[in-house]
Amino acid sequence: MVIGDRRGSDVPDRHDAGSGSLADYTYGLFPRFTNVVVRVAGSMPFQSELVELRSSPIPPTEAFVERRPPAEDRVDAPMPVRLWAGSELSGVVGFVPRGLEAPLDACLGRLSDRGKGPRIPCSIASTRHGLRVDLHMGRAY
Repeated sequence: MVIGDRRGSDVPDRHDAGSGSLADYTYGLFPRFTNVVVRVAGSMPFQSELVELRSSPIPPTEAFVERRPPAEDRVDAPMPVRLWAGSELSGVVGFVPRGLEAPLDACLGRLSDRGKGPRIPCSIASTRHGLRVDLHMGRAY
């Protein structure tokens, strides 16, 4: 392996780490603005699924994130993200970035309390490093 060559190593790709900030949320984990976005992490292995979803006649506009049970919350298990393709759910297309699980969980709890389904507005964005899913947290309410 050549020094500086990342292929074959366990070092995560910095372009696939997701993005978002806790500073975008109030004390109660409510988004400060309607344009708050969380970019999903770990999308590289799911590029073919994202291409297929993006090119479908009706591209997905909502995401499904399953709430973690308390047992998985203690071990900090990843929260997978799936997309609604019409009335069907896609396979996993990424994961909630580390450290942003609490705002997403709070959002899902508020949606549940209001009697709404666990659907968060989303879009598939094209970047220089592939397709990524953006969760529009500020528009979820």
